[in-house]
Parts: sequence; C-alpha cells; structure tokens
Amino acid sequence: MARYWGLPCPKLGRWGVTLLAVGAWWAPLAAQAQPAAPPASPYPVLDEPQPQPAQGVSGPVRAPGADAVPFPAPAVQAVAAPSSPSRFSAGATLAVTHQSETNSSLTVGTPVLRGLFSIRPHFLVEIDWGFALMLDSENSGSARSGNPWLKGWYRGQWGRLRWYAGVGVTAPLASVNIGPDGRIQRALYNQSAAAWGLWDDWRWTPNRMAVPIPAALAYVVSSELIATVEAALAPVFGAGHGGTDSDLLAQLAVGARFLLSHDIWLCPRLQAVLLPSASVDRLQTAAGLRVEWTPHIGRFFLGALVNLDEPLGVFGRGTQSWGIHLGKEVDL
Repeated sequence: MARYWGLPCPKLGRWGVTLLAVGAWWAPLAAQAQPAAPPASPYPVLDEPQPQPAQGVSGPVRAPGADAVPFPAPAVQAVAAPSSPSRFSAGATLAVTHQSETNSSLTVGTPVLRGLFSIRPHFLVEIDWGFALMLDSENSGSARSGNPWLKGWYRGQWGRLRWYAGVGVTAPLASVNIGPDGRIQRALYNQSAAAWGLWDDWRWTPNRMAVPIPAALAYVVSSELIATVEAALAPVFGAGHGGTDSDLLAQLAVGARFLLSHDIWLCPRLQAVLLPSASVDRLQTAAGLRVEWTPHIGRFFLGALVNLDEPLGVFGRGTQSWGIHLGKEVDL
C-alpha cells in the first residue's frame, strides 16, 4: 500500500495522489479566470445576439447609444431607417357622435378609409376618403360622400427626430342640394366635422376643394415616450354650384405616446383649428385621448374627442359635440 504525505492511499498510488493534488490547486485558479456571469436581462429574448437586418428588411432597431434597450414595435416605426418603410398600409377609422333633444335624437357616423403607398424610400402617396352617415330617432337615414383627399409625403430622419412634409388636393364630391333636403345634408356634414373637432375640415366642406399642405414631427424621447406635433395650412376654393370665395384653413396639434405595457399605448392630444374668416368663432379647440393596441397584425385603437369651446364645445353655449373614434390599420 503506497503512502503520500503519511496518508494511506489504496489503489491510487503516488501518481494518482499527485494528480489529485495538482487538480485541487488548479481548480480555484481556473474559477478566477472565468468571467462573471452577466445579470439577468430585462429583455431576455430581445437581448440575445441577432444578425443585423439587411437593407430594406425589417428587424430589431435599437436606440442610438442605448443598444441594451430595444425599442418596442411602435417606436421602431418612429425611428426606423427611412430606406425600409412598409410597401403598403391600409386602415379605416369610424368616428361616431350622438345628439339628443326633446322627442328626437341624431346619430352620425363618419367612416374614413385610407391607403398609403411607398413609391420610393423617402416618398409616399396617400389617399383617404370619408363618408357621412346619419340615423335619426324616426329610423330614417341619409348618406353623403366626403371629399376624397390625395396627398404626397416626403419623409426624413435626423437622429431621434422623424419628420414628414406633404401636399395634397381634395376632389369636391361633397355637395348640398338646393331644396328641402339641403338643410339636412348640410347638418350631416356639420355633425361629421364636429366628430373630428373640425380637424381636416376640408373633408366635409360641400361644394369646395382645397390644397392642404400638412407637416408632422415625431421625437423619440425614450423607449416609452414619443412626442408629436402636427400642422397644416389649406387654401380652400369654391367649386361647382353653391361654391363660395376662397379662404384659408389652419390647424395645429400636439400630442404624445406613452407605453403602458409591451404593446399598449396611451395617446393624449390637444388640437386647435382656425376656422374660415366668415365664422363667428374663429378658433375651435378639442382634446382627445386614444388607447392603441399594436400587435404584429396591425394597430387597433379606441379613443374619444371632446370639443372644448364654441361653437361646438361642451362648455358655455357650445353644441355639446363630442366623438368616439375606433379604427384598425395594417402594414403590408
């Protein structure tokens, strides 16, 4: 029986005991040489190594200088490279408003259909078309076409700032007849515009066409907050029978997008519209709040808009007008 350092070592022999001693000495040194395991990532899936997406192919986009925290999907759209937009986007929004008086009520729905085409990385073409639908307490209804709006956009990006600028033209398909139905038709267009707080009012101006010049900015403050600004000027011209002289419409809105969970956003908004010079009250303000759900199959949203002052506001002598908006958008 072999002995090593005075201890009995059956079967191993001197060489076996020597190897065990060397292994015991080497183990702590090897453990010190191993790098410490990183802490658990709050994004266990998104932080795994992934190949960089090729130009024009969608993939995870990270904030400049903050590679450890990826943006959620809607913020990715706000900071994604302009060279890789969606080829086609389609959507529909329904705004509903309701008014009740003694022995009568009126419900107006204004669906707006939208299509957006990317013809080049920085150039997009968009068309939307609204319709005005009315149902009164006597179950009689009416339907009118709004003014289709064709517009072209140029988009750009500078750091975290994304901007759009465009120009468009409306076709004067909204019209009011001369006769007993004319007053009802005009009221229908007025209620349709009120459901949107008079935003993009050229959609609902009968016997008139416009050349809107819109612009928008979006700034990504963080992965959970995006600030937005929208504005537009629109010369308006009389067209067809009943058309009036030219005028100018203007509008401005500020808003934000707050991330509530992985794909649910809260979007407050405050807007102001400068009405035509013939209006008694020249400025119409409104506040809105929208909740958006943004799964992989598109964007769903539900919101409310309240007019704040005359002529449509819920305060003072306004007509107590408000609107409920719901819609769906999908990128292809």
